Amino acid sequence: LIVAIKFASFPHMSTLDIGWFTGALRSLAFLPNDERRWAWGVVLLAAYSWWRGRVRAEPNVDSAFGLLRWGSLALFLSIIVVLAGAPDEAQIRDRLSVVTVGFFAVALSAVGIARLKLEGVRSTAPLGARWLGTFVVPILAVVAVAILAAGIFSRQFLDTVLWMLSPVFWLLGLVFQIIVLIVAVLAFIILTPIFWLIGERDPRLLETTPVPTELEGEQGLAENAERAFQMPDPLRYLIAAIVLFAIFSLLTRYVFKRKGRSRPPTGEERESVLDWNDLLNNAGDRLKNLFRRPASPDPLAHLRGDDAWRHTVRIREAYLKLQERGGVLGRARRNNETAEEYRPRVGSGFDPASGASAAVDAMTERYRKARYSGQPASAEDADIVEVNWKTIERTPRPEQS
Repeated sequence: LIVAIKFASFPHMSTLDIGWFTGALRSLAFLPNDERRWAWGVVLLAAYSWWRGRVRAEPNVDSAFGLLRWGSLALFLSIIVVLAGAPDEAQIRDRLSVVTVGFFAVALSAVGIARLKLEGVRSTAPLGARWLGTFVVPILAVVAVAILAAGIFSRQFLDTVLWMLSPVFWLLGLVFQIIVLIVAVLAFIILTPIFWLIGERDPRLLETTPVPTELEGEQGLAENAERAFQMPDPLRYLIAAIVLFAIFSLLTRYVFKRKGRSRPPTGEERESVLDWNDLLNNAGDRLKNLFRRPASPDPLAHLRGDDAWRHTVRIREAYLKLQERGGVLGRARRNNETAEEYRPRVGSGFDPASGASAAVDAMTERYRKARYSGQPASAEDADIVEVNWKTIERTPRPEQS
């Protein structure tokens, strides 16, 4: 709608110029502006297009021919009205031939596309260039003939037709004048109480207008009458906004509304997504985790609970204790260091006379077997590893000896 108002009502302004948008608002509020075409006419045309696109029948050959028949009648009547009411220098007169040719081109194209779709359904075969040419060529031929006919008809021929139809035009003009008069009387009857109420509540509208002098004459009377019934600008904008909102609401709420599916009631239970108790508890747990040291994952979690691997778990737990003791001695196991490489380095940290070095060798040998053989360790190996760990545990540190 905004794009249509820009190019239809304000084509003479640049798109980057904000003046056309301000002019559109003033036009919708019936204030003086620099529009070329009525903005409310564009609004009504856009609303009709949305409504028609939704409620019209499914496009087919019959609807395409109906468009051609009724559209031709509407086009003929529109041409008669334009030629009768528009002045000779009006731009709409110059565009009549273009509109006529354009309508028939579009209507015939719709017929051709509908038939093309129908033939495609019948033949169940892909439609190539031959089918496309069959329907496009006649359309182009009719358009070419229409252009030639429009060029042949001279201005004298149109003037003769207008002279013959002049009684009809006079009658139509009289009917239009009567309709305009009736609308003006109804508008005066309806709006007079509203203007009176607004004037009672707005002190600025209670100011007395000066009585026109003899020098002012009829022009002064007209200006004073126009000033007396002048509507405030904020009220104009408010009325325009209400009308636009009503049009969009009708189109979106009723025209595009889809019927909801009827579903049998189910015994579902609903609960709020935002449970404040859960939110507060979650926030408290997060605050606690900020000051809590994260627990390291259990490397033996996959073996626990299985009775076949209980002795393997005993051996590996004892070896983990050996690694912790090595860390205390300043000989922590490196990430890329194997158990065989770690054995002499951690064993050298103990007193040779304490027998701890031999205990490290025994533990390492049975740990490698339990860790990498893929078979459950025996109870005898687990007992040996635990006995050797107790020997290492009783061995004092070098600074304590």
